Amino acid sequence: MLRTILLFSLLFCSFQTLANNSFAPRKINEIVLHDTGIVLIILKDGLSTAEACEKNSYLVLYPSNPLFEPMYSALLAAFHADTYVDGWVNGCNARFKSPILTRLDLTK
Repeated sequence: MLRTILLFSLLFCSFQTLANNSFAPRKINEIVLHDTGIVLIILKDGLSTAEACEKNSYLVLYPSNPLFEPMYSALLAAFHADTYVDGWVNGCNARFKSPILTRLDLTK
């Protein structure tokens, strides 16, 4: 009985695991260095993703992301070159209610 309860609990927990969700290539309209320390990436056409965030017109990049510096540099380059970015998001920022950027890809 205890084994069954434990197995069911582990199975239930695995359904609660969050995974990265991709988004289609978009151009950057604006980059905001917010006074909270995070970077807001405002997209020209918004984005469509499986994350159920209230706002999908911009992304949030945390400075605590281990790849913050290269991602921020790549975002600036894409913004100034007016090229597309895509990648993955995972979860929603509580304050801005928008997707959290976890992976960045530069595309043509």
